[in-house]
Amino acid sequence: MKTLLISTLLIALNAGAQNKPAPPAKPAPVNPAIAAAKAKFESVKAAAAQGDVATLHELGDLYYTGKGTGRNYAEAYKAYLAAAEKGHVISESTVGWMCRNGQGTARDYKKSMEWYTKAAEKGHVESQLGLAELYYNQVGLPARDYPAAYKWYLIADGLGSKVAKAFLPRMQQTVLKEPKVTAAEKASAEKAAADWLAAYSKK
Repeated sequence: MKTLLISTLLIALNAGAQNKPAPPAKPAPVNPAIAAAKAKFESVKAAAAQGDVATLHELGDLYYTGKGTGRNYAEAYKAYLAAAEKGHVISESTVGWMCRNGQGTARDYKKSMEWYTKAAEKGHVESQLGLAELYYNQVGLPARDYPAAYKWYLIADGLGSKVAKAFLPRMQQTVLKEPKVTAAEKASAEKAAADWLAAYSKK
């Protein structure tokens, strides 16, 4: 009888323990680096709403890399485009690259060329190389335009591009001769590049 009473008591105690609500789970520790990145993103996003071009470009970078927020190429493109439309040269180049590759926006070679040209004319070497590559490889064009490519490679070389310096001898050996490029076209491209560099040096 005693044994039965003890067993019943133990069963009752166990049942009571099982019905007890579990203690609340401890919140996961917050990573300080992640918290700081999120705070920075929110701060930059708020500041970018004022329209400062450098801040808009920085916001584009944060969206593009996913720092402090989810990676979002479409939002990155919007921020870069807003800065590019205000004349921010690195944003102009970035928009050209994103249009070229269809990242965050539809692939559009015409727009890519337009934005690369804006930045290239301001002396942005990477845009000059991007533009030269479009002309050289007939990207979005009805035909290859070797003289135009040559001009921009010469300009980039004149501004210190090692890529252009390494590529120019290859052009000389392969395409800068009849029937692909006439002597007159080659000379015209060289003069255009020299004139551009001379004018740029006076700015």
